[in-house]
Amino acid sequence: MDAEIISFHPPKSELILLYEVVGEDGKAEWGGNSEREALAWIAKSRTATRILVSGWESDEEDAQLIGQPLDITTIVREASR
Repeated sequence: MDAEIISFHPPKSELILLYEVVGEDGKAEWGGNSEREALAWIAKSRTATRILVSGWESDEEDAQLIGQPLDITTIVREASR
């Protein structure tokens, strides 16, 4: 009997995730690939207001952005309560 296997967890994406902490003026204050560092930065900054995450096809200089950056600030703040 052939059973269909259902996976509730999608396979890990090959995208490179980059995080950006943005200030009140809309300019990036910090950027990198560590979500922990992004959280630490926004927690200690007096001017940071948002955390954006974007997916890239690679970490090379000429990498292409896949889709649009997502603002995850509300999710992060709610999860931190």
